[in-house]
Amino acid sequence: MRDITPLVAPESIAVIGASTNPEKSGGILFNNLLQGGFSGPLYPINPRAAEVMGRKAYPTVLEVAEPIDLAYVVLPRQFVKDAITQCADAGVRAACIITAGFSEVGDSGRKDEEELRELARERGILLAGPNTIGMVNAECGMMGSFVNFPKWEPGSISLFTQTGIFTGALMLQVMSQETQRLPVGKSIDVGNKVDVDELDFLEFAASDESTKVIGFYLESLSNPRTFLERAGEIAATKPIVVLKPGRTEAGARASSSHTGSLATDDAMFGAGLRQFGIVRAQDEQEFVNILRAFAPMCLPRGRRLAIATTSGALGVISVDLAGDYGLELTDFAPETTERLQEILPDWLKPANPFDFWIGIDVKGPEEAHRTALGAIVADPNSDIILCTLLAPPNADFPGFANLMSEVRQASPDKPIIMVIYGGDVRGRWIKALEGLSIPVYTSIREALSVLAALAGRAGKD
Repeated sequence: MRDITPLVAPESIAVIGASTNPEKSGGILFNNLLQGGFSGPLYPINPRAAEVMGRKAYPTVLEVAEPIDLAYVVLPRQFVKDAITQCADAGVRAACIITAGFSEVGDSGRKDEEELRELARERGILLAGPNTIGMVNAECGMMGSFVNFPKWEPGSISLFTQTGIFTGALMLQVMSQETQRLPVGKSIDVGNKVDVDELDFLEFAASDESTKVIGFYLESLSNPRTFLERAGEIAATKPIVVLKPGRTEAGARASSSHTGSLATDDAMFGAGLRQFGIVRAQDEQEFVNILRAFAPMCLPRGRRLAIATTSGALGVISVDLAGDYGLELTDFAPETTERLQEILPDWLKPANPFDFWIGIDVKGPEEAHRTALGAIVADPNSDIILCTLLAPPNADFPGFANLMSEVRQASPDKPIIMVIYGGDVRGRWIKALEGLSIPVYTSIREALSVLAALAGRAGKD
C-alpha cells in the first residue's frame, strides 16, 4: 500500500508553469489555489517572472528551499519529463501533470508516457495524469484545477476519476446548484493514470475519516481482481459507486482514444461488481443521483417500498417501474391504514400507492400532507419511501418546511426520496428540504433506480 497523502492532501504546493496571465491554464490553476484558501505555502515556478499574482516566483523547483509535497505541471509536453526529473531531484513527493498529448494521441505520446512511468518508479515520486484538469480537496483548500469552480465546501463523498472534463464540467454544474448539491469533499482526476491508480486511492479513501462514500469513474483498471476484492471489503462500511463506460466494442475504442486506456472485459467486471456488492451506475446522471442518496442517508432494512403521491397516474407509473427495479410493494400496517383513512371519504380505502389528492380537497393541503406523509414514512411495514408530489398553487401551504422537518425527525432511519412536479411552488418546496437528507429527483425512474441501489445494500450499515 502506497501513501498518496502528498498527492491528495498536500501541505505545500508548487505550480510549474504558473502564469502571470490569469486566462492561461497555469494562471487559472494558480489563482484557484490562491482563492481556494490553500492552508499551506504556494510556490509559483516561472523562470521569466519575479512574482506571480503577488507571490514570489522561482525559476525551478530546485530554487525552493522549503520542502514541497506536490507540484502541478502545466507545461508543453516536451518539457514535462525534465520538470518531473527536477521535482525528483528537489525531493518533491508527488506531481500532477496537467499536460495532455500523451498516450491518448498515439505511439509517440505513449512512449513519452512510459518514460514518465519508469521515472516515477525509479525515483519514488507519485504521479497523477497526464491529461487531467487537476484535483480538489476542500478540507485543505486545494482548488488545484484550471476550471473555475464556485464555492466548494467539505463533504463526505470522495471521487476518483480517469477523465478531466467529466470531473470539471459535471462538478461545475453540480456545485453551481443552489439546492441538492453533491457533498463532494475530494475530487482526484488522474487522466491517463500513468502512476497513481484506483487501488492507491481506494486505500486512501478507506482510511480517510471524512470519506463516507467513494465514487469511481474508470476507463481502465490496473488490476481488476484485486480492485474488486478490496473494494468489496471496504464497501461493507463505505458505499462505493462505479461508473465505467466502454461496455460496447465501439465504446472501448472511444475510451482508448480518450485516455489511452486498454480494454477490460466488461461482462466479467460487471459480474464482479455485483458479486462484491459494489454499485454500478449506467451513466453520469445516475452516478450523481446514487452518490447524492448515499451521502446523507442511512441504509434501509429491506426492499419494501411505500409510495405516497398526489397523482394516481404517477402512482401507477411508480408501481410498474418499482417492479422493473426489483422493489417490493408493501402492504400498510393496520395502524397506518387507520390513520390514512382520516383524510379520505368513507367510500375510499387507503392502498399502496396512496394517492391523497382528494384529501387536499377534504382536509386542506397542510393536514392532507401531514397525515399522509407522516403515516406512510412511519409505517412499520415499509423500508423505503417514494413521494411523487404535485406542487400547483392550490396544494401549497406555508408550513411545508416545518412539516417535512417533523416527518424526518420522527423517522430518521428511513430513506425518503421525492419527485416534485410544478413551478414556483416546486422550487420553494425543494429549498425547504435542504438539510433534511431527502434527495429530490426529476423523474420517477431516476428516483427508483436510486432506491434500488440503496435497497441492494439493505442491512449492510
